[in-house]
Amino acid sequence: MKSITLLCAIMLLNAAAHAQNPASTKIYCDKSNSTVTYDMNHPLHEWTGISKEVTSIIITDENRDIISQVAVSVKFSSFDSKNANRDSHAIEVAEAIKYPNITFNSKLIKQEGNKLSVEGTLNFHGVNKDISFIAEKSGDKNKIQVTGTFEIKMTDFKVDPPSLMGLATDDEIKIKFSVVY
Repeated sequence: MKSITLLCAIMLLNAAAHAQNPASTKIYCDKSNSTVTYDMNHPLHEWTGISKEVTSIIITDENRDIISQVAVSVKFSSFDSKNANRDSHAIEVAEAIKYPNITFNSKLIKQEGNKLSVEGTLNFHGVNKDISFIAEKSGDKNKIQVTGTFEIKMTDFKVDPPSLMGLATDDEIKIKFSVVY
């Protein structure tokens, strides 16, 4: 169902971009070189989970200089923290069977040089929340890379921080992304 939502978002992005600028270009990400990671902290240890299963599309001007829109989807169960028990528990806590994908759809991107100020809606655990962050664009028109970080609170998305030995993890999760188009 969530892949249908992403497909609809991509179609809407494409239609909106072509309505605003018929010379816009749609570029899909290079999944083999794109990642989304999360960092979490527990009083006893820290860890990182990484997903290499990123699906994304950007809309650019015809010269591929200016990014005007982005849509991203990552399957929750694709994150690997190098600990199968921890990953299984994360899937359980985030109800990833019920909410399998984490998605982001931009509403506004302001680009100054290689800096992108991005505003949009993040959907995690079935909850939509408007977020904003700064990203950096590098490369050229043949290969564009967009990198950045932002933080979310699990409780903002109705997820209780998981616990181990009676101690809960921090509520904040740091998200990092590197997506190649």
